[in-house]
Amino acid sequence: MTKELRALLQRLDAAKTEVRGLLADDKTTEAESKMDEVRSLQKKVDLQQELENTEARGLNGKELDDNGNVEGRELRELESEYTGIVLRALRRQGVSEEQRSVISEYERRAVMNSGNTNPAIPDGDAGLLIPKDIQTQINTLMRDWNDLSEFVTIENVTALSGSRVLEKDADMTPFADVDEYGVIPATDNPKFTPISYKVQKRAAYLPLTNELLADNDANLLGYVTNWIARKAAHTRNVHILGRLNTLTPVAVANLAAINKILNVTLDPAISRSAVILTNQDGYDWLDNTLDGNGRPILQDDFTQSGRKIYKGRRIAVVSNLIIPSAGNKAPLFVGNLKQFIVLFNRRFFELASTREGGDAWRRDTTELRTIMRDDYVKWDDKAAVFGQLTLS
Repeated sequence: MTKELRALLQRLDAAKTEVRGLLADDKTTEAESKMDEVRSLQKKVDLQQELENTEARGLNGKELDDNGNVEGRELRELESEYTGIVLRALRRQGVSEEQRSVISEYERRAVMNSGNTNPAIPDGDAGLLIPKDIQTQINTLMRDWNDLSEFVTIENVTALSGSRVLEKDADMTPFADVDEYGVIPATDNPKFTPISYKVQKRAAYLPLTNELLADNDANLLGYVTNWIARKAAHTRNVHILGRLNTLTPVAVANLAAINKILNVTLDPAISRSAVILTNQDGYDWLDNTLDGNGRPILQDDFTQSGRKIYKGRRIAVVSNLIIPSAGNKAPLFVGNLKQFIVLFNRRFFELASTREGGDAWRRDTTELRTIMRDDYVKWDDKAAVFGQLTLS
């Protein structure tokens, strides 16, 4: 977006605000007169946008998307500019009118489907969404911290609450036999179960030293993204394990018990797509168990180095600190966890900072606050089994 278009958008927003104020005061004549200016500015904005889109297509050969925006280079430049503003805000530096227009444009285009309604921010405040490029880094780092959300279904939502419907697992009646020219009878209807969600705000804060804030952008971003990744991964793990632990534990004494879960307990469709999630103790037991011919029961997954499989199912291993053993029993979650849990996620992570609140003023630091919003809902409680593996 050029400076010319940003300036026009600012004038348009100001004119619309003035019209709303006049209407609220029942000054319809003045409001109608002001609307002429709004219409004129809107036309200028449309023409300027069309001009910029045409020029951008000529420069980089990119086509327009469904919203009339130019993809590719322009969006990457906007992303980079927005990231710089986030870093300025973290350092409690001023945010100019032009930078506010960058924020509005970025959040309109880059997070258009996130349901964001973040207003223009005052100088020095960092109440901003984390840019997508940093969001990607955070998600990558979360995998290094045993983020269990990779095994469940993640659905991005725009509302704070809502519902979905799930087809109920019920016995089906077959189609009726009908003679030629016979009357076709009605059949039984599918049975559905409503599943509701309500996202919860989860947040934490971290004091940042002024020395860190004075460092270069790369070091500051690296520190912040690493901290958010660790906190976010741990938060998600706690809630995912909380849902898994609602399952009734089943004793697993040997390989035959694991085979029975895969062959009998789970539906064949669920079993084929199942993973075996365990901790270090459970993995050690599986890795050292041999079959009747003295061969390891676990096989290498040739699609990814270092990964093991059992009967074609992936073995997922997390730290004992995340999923501890209980005495001589290690947890063994077997099933399709994407069918078992849905993680309803709203918006990206948000950042805010202050030098005046909390202990920041007394310690001469800046406190960084991060917010995430989500909910964890059981979808199909028959899609997973909680086994307790006896270690010996």
